[in-house]
Amino acid sequence: MTMKFRTGKSSQAHICALWLVLIILMTVSASIRAETIHHELHVKLQPEQARISVRDHVQFPMNTENAVFSLRSSLTVNAPGVVLEMLGDTAEGRVRHYRINRLPADGKVQLHYQGNISSDGTKGTFDMPESVLSTDGVYLDGGSAWLPRFDNYLWYTFNLLVEAPADWEIVSQGKRQRQQNNFIFDMIHPQDNVYLVGGPYKRYSQMHDGIEIAAYLYESDTKLAMNYLQASAEYLNLYSEWIGPYPYTKFEIVENRWQTGYGMPSFTLLGSRVIRLPFILYTSLPHEILHNWWGNGVFVDFSRGNWSEGLTAYMADHFNDEQQGKDKEYRRKALERYANYAAEGRDIALADFSSRHDEASQAVGYSKSMMLFHMMREQSGDDLFKENIRQFWQAYRFRPVGFSDVVRLLYPVKDDDYKAFVEQWLNQPGAPEITLGEVAVNKLSDGYALKLEVNQKQSGPGYKLQVPLDIKLEGNEKPQREQIMLSEKHNVVTLKYKQRPQAVALDPEYDVFRLLHPDERPASIGRLFGAHKQLLVLPANVTAEQNLAWQQLAAAWKMRYKNVEIVYDSAVKNLPDDTAAWLLGWQNVLLEENLPRFSATSQQLSADIAKVGNQPFNAKEHAVVLLDADNSRTPLGFIGADDPEVITLMARKLPHYSSYGLLAFSKPEANNLLKLHLPVKISPMARQLAE
Repeated sequence: MTMKFRTGKSSQAHICALWLVLIILMTVSASIRAETIHHELHVKLQPEQARISVRDHVQFPMNTENAVFSLRSSLTVNAPGVVLEMLGDTAEGRVRHYRINRLPADGKVQLHYQGNISSDGTKGTFDMPESVLSTDGVYLDGGSAWLPRFDNYLWYTFNLLVEAPADWEIVSQGKRQRQQNNFIFDMIHPQDNVYLVGGPYKRYSQMHDGIEIAAYLYESDTKLAMNYLQASAEYLNLYSEWIGPYPYTKFEIVENRWQTGYGMPSFTLLGSRVIRLPFILYTSLPHEILHNWWGNGVFVDFSRGNWSEGLTAYMADHFNDEQQGKDKEYRRKALERYANYAAEGRDIALADFSSRHDEASQAVGYSKSMMLFHMMREQSGDDLFKENIRQFWQAYRFRPVGFSDVVRLLYPVKDDDYKAFVEQWLNQPGAPEITLGEVAVNKLSDGYALKLEVNQKQSGPGYKLQVPLDIKLEGNEKPQREQIMLSEKHNVVTLKYKQRPQAVALDPEYDVFRLLHPDERPASIGRLFGAHKQLLVLPANVTAEQNLAWQQLAAAWKMRYKNVEIVYDSAVKNLPDDTAAWLLGWQNVLLEENLPRFSATSQQLSADIAKVGNQPFNAKEHAVVLLDADNSRTPLGFIGADDPEVITLMARKLPHYSSYGLLAFSKPEANNLLKLHLPVKISPMARQLAE
């Protein structure tokens, strides 16, 4: 896999940035050293009893007087040779606080603790449990409080030895060794968490340029494992060339029982269903590998905004689409996601984003953030952007950094412009709302003058923006690209050409983060999910099993989207004009009168058949999702399904198809047969010019 950039301009702005990096670096390095302690850990796992025993030798800075720490309350602890004072429990009782008084002058303390650590149902990141220890396996992270968390010491280095059952494999950070049933990990770089993952896995591994790549599967599957090992090697080559050397000695792909992709330092967890989806090799895998540079290599200072998700999405997900010529579509979807879920007062400032917890936070922390990095690359040019990325990596390896510092390194302009950039993009929520106003062409003695109005309609001041403008000139097949600068709410731009301008298009490639004009947003599932209210109309005249399935779908969506109102078709005479709505089921009594809204040039719907082009999908063999294709009207959707198992699958699957406007699935597995984006007929950002 070869890194390919578009041809771009170059600059010497990196010289100033490099000096800034060196100044910041000295301060950050001293801070990290002061906050780092070392753990020598010996862990014994007893899965049958859900029991853990730990000997922890902690090295503090010399002459430390006392230390306060927290530990899981189900664990009993003692500290030979020092005075250990119990301070009390947290309000929920899961965690207990202790103080070590009068530490030895050399700063060395022993902690011995043991006890039950079975799951208490507490959820952590992505609804994963914070702690699991059973015969099925182990998962422990910082949220499980299995490792003492010391006040004033945010970072750890560690050596970890784990005694585990004979048929288990154990995964953690750091260089890995196995000695019979003992697993040894050595982590010399600061970490803010110590993960302990394991179970009865089948392990596959290979060496690649000094890096051990491994896959852990619950069942033997050599082909699947080899696909992941080979793909991982390619991505490691790609990102090492682009950014700098891979920062760890290994990378591991670990199957788990929670259906998510989650990247830790030197390994990733992929759910047992997720890992077998063929597209994961090209989507989640590169994203999680890249997190070893951004997030797990350069750390995030969460108090000043999480930049790593946006930069990772840009350099992994967006880049993969860019290599296939699909980057324009990727950016359009990102802008749609923001418009659907985060616009109209539902977003937050990028400086306040820490992690995703709903669609709105994801639209800001991933989509808006990704677009910000794209705009910086567009202004820098490819060569300078690539060089600044490498300098950023070299300067901040295993150090925390805030969003504004990342921008300072990557944004190629003077200090005053940098401050304005940070203020409008990081410190305030919202987005510019750009519209194309009046456009006129005037004949001159030596050519033509193109005059156009570009307005910003959002409340508040105008954004300072660089916006691409394509002009189709008479006699030229390829449009001419211009970059226009906006700084006011109302802007008038005049350009001169020898040939007559025939058409203009403002931001035709979606290179600018902005709130899409309503007419730019096609009908999509996401427009219903992101509406201020979505009405779910359930069919009343169905079997008990069907009714239960529809109720479960409605309950799941109500919990996820918070904007759901649920009614039965027997209680509704007419759909409200101002509320997004779903008609659920072929038996829905409101379907017949609304059939015309689901019929357009490319799709037709009857009482039991959906026809897309010349392809029919019938109620007996298929499940379908259709939308009112007229995006000027209040969104209306239809889910044609009657099998309870298929309905249950629809509840889980459809949120992942939010950008689409037409779907078809097979019965009973609900395998996708068709997915289409509905078109935007006429873009308000483009204009044909009369002669």
